[in-house]
Amino acid sequence: MEEDDLQKPLAAMFGLPRNLDGMSIENLVDYRSALEQELVRVDAAMEHRNGVRAGAEALFKN
Repeated sequence: MEEDDLQKPLAAMFGLPRNLDGMSIENLVDYRSALEQELVRVDAAMEHRNGVRAGAEALFKN
């Protein structure tokens, strides 16, 4: 199995990896900024879910 075959499920699931070859520097900067903002959202969602899980675990330990 080649690396391209391994990346196909990611492309279908997340639209990644994106072809960057035809993008200008300005578009790349904008794309990077959008990705960084999305990472902040992902981190916040993970933190929230970890808090919910910790609360549930504490509830069921007692």
